[in-house]
Amino acid sequence: MITTIKNNSLVDFEHELSLILNSNSNEVEKAKKIIIFIEDILKQLTDWLKHHVFETIQEEIKFFKEIKPNIVAKLIFYKEILSLVASLPLDKSKRIKHFEKKLDAINHFYRKNREFIKYIKSHSSHFDELYFTRKKYKDIFLNDCSVIIHDAKLCTSHDYLLAEVIAFELLALNIENRIDNLNQSCAITNNQFKSNLHWTEKKVDLVELIYALHEAKVFDNGQADIKEITHVFEKAFQIELEDNIYGNFNAIKKRKTDQTRFLSHLQKLLETKIENDLN
Repeated sequence: MITTIKNNSLVDFEHELSLILNSNSNEVEKAKKIIIFIEDILKQLTDWLKHHVFETIQEEIKFFKEIKPNIVAKLIFYKEILSLVASLPLDKSKRIKHFEKKLDAINHFYRKNREFIKYIKSHSSHFDELYFTRKKYKDIFLNDCSVIIHDAKLCTSHDYLLAEVIAFELLALNIENRIDNLNQSCAITNNQFKSNLHWTEKKVDLVELIYALHEAKVFDNGQADIKEITHVFEKAFQIELEDNIYGNFNAIKKRKTDQTRFLSHLQKLLETKIENDLN
């Protein structure tokens, strides 16, 4: 029966999976369809396991080490993708931080389970009977099997952990590719961003404006720092400020009269414009 499952069900499984992945649906819809599909496959395997008796220990090990974890890993992977994409920030730099946070969590998982991962990666087998067979009185952690069903007859102590190892390895590669693509996109955007506008007033006037906007928290709900804002203004108005922006601001603070000279000037000009338009 193991051979039949591996040669038939898994082949059909991969084929159906590829049909969904090659469809015209967006990433979120694909992930949802795949999750529903895999959960149905796992229900079928669950029903089969309830009545099937493995002829040998080797058959049972093969099922719980090679077949079931690879299916469950796909379910974990696409649930993680769905969660990751559904909570994406709009800002590219924040997306990168979002992805890096997930990579940190994956690395923590690797560190926590490094001995088992080493066992799997080295193709060891001396603990296979302990890890990948069901024994009547073996302690089973319920959360290891929660993706299928809370039944020791359907799980071993490590088949779900192996599925996580497989899934998180795929997820890490996926996230790294997303980060690379975002970095390339940001680099292209920076290279392509050109403006014909030039700042023709004093640099200190622009510094005064930048600090005012920063204090007003008008960018990214106040999360953008002075350097970020300054960099944008430099590119937009083809002017270099960053090296002496703090020096210019110190000069502003030392003014004895009208410390916000440029802003006061702008206010007067705008008020005059409004008054003239109304008359």
